[in-house]
Amino acid sequence: MQLCGVRPYFSDKFHITKHPKYKYPSDADPKNGALRKPPPVQSTLSDIFSAFYPVQKLKSAIRNPASSQDQPAQNAVDENIRTWWKAAARDKTPWLQVDLGDSCSVHAVQINFADDMGLAPQLPQGARLVGEAGRGRYIEERSFCTGWLLEASADGKSWFILEDKRNAGTDLPHDLVVKPEGISARYIRLTVTDTPYGAPACVSGLRVFGRGQGNAPGQAVKVKALRTDGMTMQVNWQGDAVGYEVLWGHRPDKLYHSYRVFASTELEIRALMADVEHYYVRVDAFNKNGITVGEVVSVEW
Repeated sequence: MQLCGVRPYFSDKFHITKHPKYKYPSDADPKNGALRKPPPVQSTLSDIFSAFYPVQKLKSAIRNPASSQDQPAQNAVDENIRTWWKAAARDKTPWLQVDLGDSCSVHAVQINFADDMGLAPQLPQGARLVGEAGRGRYIEERSFCTGWLLEASADGKSWFILEDKRNAGTDLPHDLVVKPEGISARYIRLTVTDTPYGAPACVSGLRVFGRGQGNAPGQAVKVKALRTDGMTMQVNWQGDAVGYEVLWGHRPDKLYHSYRVFASTELEIRALMADVEHYYVRVDAFNKNGITVGEVVSVEW
């Protein structure tokens, strides 16, 4: 692991590279602790990971035969990690199906599982609490797995497997299936076959990435950024895209911060530094067909 950054108190005493046993990795530059050459990137966000999940459309395109009353299937596509779909307790083979609207080139699917077990009524058989009297806790020493099957279809009738982890023996809460060359599909279906403790399946995000066959959205226009105090700015714009990436930074070529917005054309950002005098903003528009880069504007006082 290569640690970089400003040394505490600017003293060599606290710099990891001064330790007698420290060795630079082969791809590091001893002058500044940075990589001599960045690792190769297969493709950029704009090339592959244009989102397929416009909230308004997918709210009517998500399907599930049985869901918890308080956690419906639509929660799996609202891009909000604080909400999730929960399968009905009686559903022994819970599944979710997403309609992308038309045939798309799918390059990746991310499955974000959620925990919603509540309090266990009793300890597992043979288990005991450890620790101080009255403050004991149960430490689970067994290994659990999450089993699921991910399928795709062009017509919603004939299905083929994207990934089969029904017997993988893993428990990954944010699993990612990548298809670098892309596959053509309109429907994506997730079937959950096993969960830890046999709890009802919960998914906070069934996210599909790739490219549609239409046109990218128009550029965001009439972008205005107004700094309302030292640490806050209000950004407004106009457009009809599915969503927007609002990027900002202290130089036009250093827009290293970003915030994603769906179904809105305004954003309040409370993450500025009071001692930085000038900031710049760019609003990029996106839909399932691509990203349209916006113009950089200066933040007004």
